[in-house]
Amino acid sequence: MIDFHVHAGQFDLLRDDIQGLLTKRPFEPGFDLRAVFSSPVELEKYLRSYGVERAVVLAECGPGTNFTIDSEMIARFAANSPFFVPFGSINPNHHEVPAEFAKSLQVGVRGFKFYPADHGFDPYVQEMMKVYGECQERGLPVMFHTGKTGQRGVEPKFIQPEEFERIARSFPKLTLILAHCGRPSWYQSARSLALELENVYLDTALVEPVDLRREYGDLRDLRHKLIFGSDWPVAGSYAVLMQKLEEARITPDIADDLLRNNARRIIDAIPAAA
Repeated sequence: MIDFHVHAGQFDLLRDDIQGLLTKRPFEPGFDLRAVFSSPVELEKYLRSYGVERAVVLAECGPGTNFTIDSEMIARFAANSPFFVPFGSINPNHHEVPAEFAKSLQVGVRGFKFYPADHGFDPYVQEMMKVYGECQERGLPVMFHTGKTGQRGVEPKFIQPEEFERIARSFPKLTLILAHCGRPSWYQSARSLALELENVYLDTALVEPVDLRREYGDLRDLRHKLIFGSDWPVAGSYAVLMQKLEEARITPDIADDLLRNNARRIIDAIPAAA
């Protein structure tokens, strides 16, 4: 399978509440989160042990990460293995946007994740709209955090899926991924956008498989729009997550689309030289 939502970096540089968020759920006995989170070799070994064939690893350059997990760090993290697909991050409250976008491309990111709520910015500011247009032209996917956030001091704004509809409509060839399916309150809003707009996808990061089935039924209508993401390490033990997926009783054909086919189609469409 492909995991489209994995975090990594340097654990000791994270803000205290983020360290707490990443260690809230239990891991496998004897598991050393700090070591695995900070080591590409160890993280790849851990994920491969559960059947992951590729992982999208995400930058998050904001207050919670003390602005350390930027595009450059994630590109370096992913540099020595094709297992990792690095997604950069731009924070207009911290970066000079055109320069950071150019640098992100130069270091080799293959897409972006943006955090308007966590980082306190309006995703519709002119400089960011230009970034989405550039990503559309270059074939780079864009992901937005949607739904509840676990970071402290965050204003609950730009978290509902429909708040990103205008971006999706303005750039119809841009692959736009709504992370977390708008959990826990906006699952149906996310579903409606994904079904209506060809370029909108939903990533299941931190959505309990039982909730996915409860909200979306047998998943048949969304089978080509759902992308598996774990939100590791926030998700905790991968062994437990795999057990929950098994218990959700997703039919094998739909599980193939959710766990691998849809993500592979998006990744394979990214130009080799971004």
